[in-house]
Amino acid sequence: MPVHTESGNAIARELLKAIEEVDGERIHRLCAEDVELHVPGTRAVDLTADRKGSEAFAAWASEVNLLCGRTTFAIHRYFENGCELMASGTIQIERHPRVFSSPCSIFIRFEAGRVTLFQLLLDTYALERFRGQMD
Repeated sequence: MPVHTESGNAIARELLKAIEEVDGERIHRLCAEDVELHVPGTRAVDLTADRKGSEAFAAWASEVNLLCGRTTFAIHRYFENGCELMASGTIQIERHPRVFSSPCSIFIRFEAGRVTLFQLLLDTYALERFRGQMD
C-alpha cells in the first residue's frame, strides 16, 4: 500500500467535494471499503443514514442529491488531531426555487490515509419542515 501524504484536512475537503458532485468513484478512492457513515436525526428525512461500506456511502450521496437536492458544504473551521478531524460550517441543500441551510459539524476518522468513519450532524428536523413545504 502506498504511503499517503495528504493531510486529513485535504482529504476531508476532497470528500466533501465528491459528495457535492455525487462522484462515487472519488468517494470509493477516499474511503476505506468498510467506511461507516452516520447521519443521525429524524428518520423522516432522506439525508439521515447509518450505513457501512464505500458502496453504501456513494449510494447515499446519490440518493441525497436525487431526493433532497443539490448539496454544498461551506466549512469554516477544521480541527485536525492525528487520525481524527472535526469540521464545522454550513450545509446547504438547493431544491429550486428554495435553499435550505443549517449549521453542521462533521467528524471524520482516518486510517492509512483513507476515511473509515464519517459522521454528519445537522438540523434534520428543520430539513424535514423544509422538505414538507416543497412536496
